[in-house]
Amino acid sequence: MRLFLLLSFPILLSSISSCGGNESKPADVVPNASGVAEPKNIGYTVVGVFPHDTSAFTQGFELYKGKMLESTGLTGRSSLRYVDYKSGKILRSKKIPDSIFAEGITVLNDTLYQLTYQNKQILVYKPDDFTLVDKRSWSSEGWGITNDGTNLYISDGSDKIYVVRPADMKLMKVIGVRDHYGPVNNVNELEFINGFIYANRWGTDFIMKIDPASGIVVGRINLDSILQKNTKDDLSYLTKPGTVADSGAVLNGIAWDPASNKMIITGKLWPAVFEIQLSE
Repeated sequence: MRLFLLLSFPILLSSISSCGGNESKPADVVPNASGVAEPKNIGYTVVGVFPHDTSAFTQGFELYKGKMLESTGLTGRSSLRYVDYKSGKILRSKKIPDSIFAEGITVLNDTLYQLTYQNKQILVYKPDDFTLVDKRSWSSEGWGITNDGTNLYISDGSDKIYVVRPADMKLMKVIGVRDHYGPVNNVNELEFINGFIYANRWGTDFIMKIDPASGIVVGRINLDSILQKNTKDDLSYLTKPGTVADSGAVLNGIAWDPASNKMIITGKLWPAVFEIQLSE
C-alpha cells in the first residue's frame, strides 16, 4: 500500500512511515554487508498473457492448487479471491470489512495469512473456503508477506523484512535489504523462490532478488513497459486523472509456479496477468 490518489475513487490516506518491527525483540539482526556488488540483471521472456480484473487493486498474489489467490486493497473495496488466472474468472470471493485495507497474502501449512495495511492485524483463514479462523496482532504496517516453509517474512514499506514464527508471531530476526547504493526502502510484495526472496519495490518497474541470509539485492528483473509491449488493451484509464503513480496502478503481484518454473506477475488495476520465463 502506498500514498496515492486513485482514479475516480479518491481516498485520503495518512503519510507512509517506515515503522519498526513487531514489539518482540529480534533474536538476530542480519547486518548489511559493505562493498556490495551491483545486482545482476535477470532477463525474461513473456510466455503467457491472461486477462485480469481492472477493478482489482492487487496487493497479494499466490498460486494455490493451480489457481491464483489474490488479495485486493483499498478501504471499502478490499477482498480475498480465488481466481482462474488463465481465464480471469473469479471462482470465490470474500469481501473484507470496510474498515480494513487488505495487503499481501501467503499460504503456509494449509493456512492463509492476509496482512492489513494499518489495522495492525493479520487475518488467518482456511485457504479452501476462506473461513476466518484467527486474527493475529502485528504492530507495524503490513505490505508484503511470504514464507520459507517454516517462518513468515513480512515487509512494512521500509528497508526491513521481518522473519516471524507463525505459531506465536515471535520476531526471529530482521533482514536489512541493501544494494550497491545502500539500504533499499519501499520493499513491498514478496515471494520466496528457490531460496531467495523476490520483492516488488513500490513505485518502480523492478522486481528485486534478495539473498535472505545477507539482505543483499543480488538480482533485478526490469519489467519496464511490460504492459504496454504485451497487450493491445486501451490503457488510457490508467493515466486519468493524473499519472500512473497518482492512480496507484503500479507493478505489484508476484507468484511462482514450481511445476513450470515460471513467474506470474500483474499490477494494481492492470488488465493483464503475465507468465514469464526467467533467464536463470
